[in-house]
Amino acid sequence: MNGFRTLAAVVVSPRKAFDALRVSPTFLFPLALLLVVNLGIQFVVYKVIADDANFDRIARDKVEWDATAAGIRLTPADAQKQIEALRQQKQYWYAVPFFGIPVVIAALAIFFYLLLRLMRAGNTFRRVLSVVCWSFVIYRGIGGLVVAASLLMRGSAHFFPVPAEAWSPTSLAHLIPRGAVPPNTYTAISKLDPFLVWWLIVLAIGLSRTSNRLTMARSATLVAGTEAVYLALNAAGLMP
Repeated sequence: MNGFRTLAAVVVSPRKAFDALRVSPTFLFPLALLLVVNLGIQFVVYKVIADDANFDRIARDKVEWDATAAGIRLTPADAQKQIEALRQQKQYWYAVPFFGIPVVIAALAIFFYLLLRLMRAGNTFRRVLSVVCWSFVIYRGIGGLVVAASLLMRGSAHFFPVPAEAWSPTSLAHLIPRGAVPPNTYTAISKLDPFLVWWLIVLAIGLSRTSNRLTMARSATLVAGTEAVYLALNAAGLMP
């Protein structure tokens, strides 16, 4: 299957897609898609939303949110220093996806490969990497397009820079006032999204179909349990 046919299969028939990827695992095409979509999101955020007219307000919101989440009280001078640091980072908005996406993909692939080794599931790192890349397109590719479109439609007037997961119009964070819970709890809640659930389901299917000894039930338990632990640690402020 070529890249777009594989993507269509991952969306509508993941079992068939991962049966094919078990034989010929690939990852460059989905990785390229993830980079393109996330470059688009970065462009919208830094060049359209947080333009020169809005940057100071948005940067200050982020600095204050981060300080509250960390339990730190900033002096006006410290806050201004961080705003200026963000202004410098804004110049290199295009660099973030080229670093962030490969790091996230590699970390997920290594993590699940090691877990599958412990479970003696009978998989290879190349297959696991392929599953992670293709399934992640659901969350950060298709979901990312929805985020970019939503940001463009809503504009900068009510834009809040963090947490980034709350940019999604389908995030559960929109059901809770931002100040109703601690920042770390709000961040964890913002990650709960239909695209996240879809990704986890596809990921579980992929790990099961590409492994020699991993039932769908065990794969689903592994993926769901891992996500639950991550969300709990995130809400406690122990993980980003």
